Amino acid sequence: MNTRNEPIKMEKKKEIGIITLNRPEALNILDTGMIQELGNSLTQIGIDEEIRAVIVTGEKNFCAGANIKELKEKHPSEAEVFSRLGHKVLSLVENMEKPVIAAVKGYAMGGGCELALACDIRIAGESAKFGQPEVNLGLIPGFGGTQRLTRLVGIGKAKEMILTGRIIDAKEAFSIGLVNKMTGDDELMGKAEEMALLLAEKSPIAIKMAKSLINKNQEIDRGLEMEIVSFSGCFAFHDHVEGINAFLEKRKPGFKGK
Repeated sequence: MNTRNEPIKMEKKKEIGIITLNRPEALNILDTGMIQELGNSLTQIGIDEEIRAVIVTGEKNFCAGANIKELKEKHPSEAEVFSRLGHKVLSLVENMEKPVIAAVKGYAMGGGCELALACDIRIAGESAKFGQPEVNLGLIPGFGGTQRLTRLVGIGKAKEMILTGRIIDAKEAFSIGLVNKMTGDDELMGKAEEMALLLAEKSPIAIKMAKSLINKNQEIDRGLEMEIVSFSGCFAFHDHVEGINAFLEKRKPGFKGK
């Protein structure tokens, strides 16, 4: 559906739509343009009546998160716009009437982890690494991580991951319920397609209704709005400048709490 050089590749296999983040040289990081392209791809697949299940994946790595260099230049109001864009696109994933599977290998960090969290089912290759390391930048998750991760793995594990910024491997992600299945990297897409075909066999009406009811039971909207406000609020303090500079300079940050 798209050429190989596009930042997002789309492919149809039978009744499956496959969205592949396609900037492997940049670890598929999410800058504003990439997020917009992802939103466009999700919209196209959402209205394609021939597609009954969706796989989201990445070339070489799933997604290493937001573009740190872009974040460095943002004021609080600009950070809010960026966060709202990310929330809007990830809500397209979460609320799509079709089931969405994340096929994850390599890095799923920050916004990449949040993209996986917005999917209905997560399958991890053995190389997968998950994390919400925003605290190391003087920030918090800005694309729904504080809400979706907590609902998926529980308050204790979510606090541990978000407050420490610790990165976990596929085995640990499976053990805490962050991912549904774990497999070898070479088998990842095969397993994801197998799951997608199983879902595609089911009644689209039943899938739509069940997914909608499960999502409504989460009561997540208020928490997501509060996350956007808090994320953008971080940009009013110097700690985020120190955190981002330290990251880019490959040194340990010296946070002052102001």
